[in-house]
Amino acid sequence: MAVDIAQIQQALKSAQQADAFKADVKRALRKVSSLVSNLQQAVEEAETLLSSDYTPAVKERKTRAPHEMTEADAEAPYGRKKDGTAKSKPGRAKQ
Repeated sequence: MAVDIAQIQQALKSAQQADAFKADVKRALRKVSSLVSNLQQAVEEAETLLSSDYTPAVKERKTRAPHEMTEADAEAPYGRKKDGTAKSKPGRAKQ
C-alpha cells in the first residue's frame, strides 16, 4: 500500500480550509446573534412606548442663572479676549 504525499497534502489543505470556514461561520453567527439581541431589545422598548398605560417621565431641568448686564467698554466695542485685552475689529489690519 503506497502512501501518496499529494493526497496527504490535499487532505491537510482541505482540513485547514474547513477550519477557516468554520471560524468565519462562528464569527458571522456571533454578529447575527448580537444583532438579533439588539433587535429584540428595541422591539421590547417600542412595545413599552406603545402600551396604553405608558406615561413618559418628566425630566426636570435646572434653571438658568440670570444673565448679568454689564456696561460696554468704549475702548473695546467688540468685547474683550480671555486675557482682558480688547478684541480687534474684524477685517482691519493691526496697528
